Amino acid sequence: MGKMLHGLFLIMLICACQSTKKMNNENQNNEPPLERITTMKPLSGGINVSSPPVFIYKTNGDYYNNVPVIMNNDRTAIVSYPAPTDLSYGGKLRLPTRLVDGYLLDNRGIGPNVAFLSYTYQEYSKMKEAPSMEELMSHIISKYPLTVYHTCGRWRDYTDIVPQLNELIEKEYMQK
Repeated sequence: MGKMLHGLFLIMLICACQSTKKMNNENQNNEPPLERITTMKPLSGGINVSSPPVFIYKTNGDYYNNVPVIMNNDRTAIVSYPAPTDLSYGGKLRLPTRLVDGYLLDNRGIGPNVAFLSYTYQEYSKMKEAPSMEELMSHIISKYPLTVYHTCGRWRDYTDIVPQLNELIEKEYMQK
């Protein structure tokens, strides 16, 4: 019975993860290289409890320690950025979680319009206040950092998210 429940749960997770979006980094006009993420449907049919989406991704560089911001669709303006106090919780930095095969699990609330700043989490979290918009814009090191991303349901859909996502990735349910 336990294996059957595990199998059903795995099938539900597979259905929750949207198809891979691969980014074309040979983008001549600096335009977004792919479509937007499609809307997710909750896995459970119960009461609609608010829960953030699960976002896993790969990047075209090592931005693991760099502060993410969200840009508009044209990548000409920052529309969302963290306060320095937003980068830690319980005394720990909210860095992404490393998964298998080079994937990262977002712990900050990024999306497909993410860009990364030259500030590290450590540096930024020690600031008394966020830099000015001009300063933030001047510290963008990559406007198109994502190479692959998936939305995989909501956090509430998982009982032990890291091993469950790793299992999906290892079984190649995520197209590469």
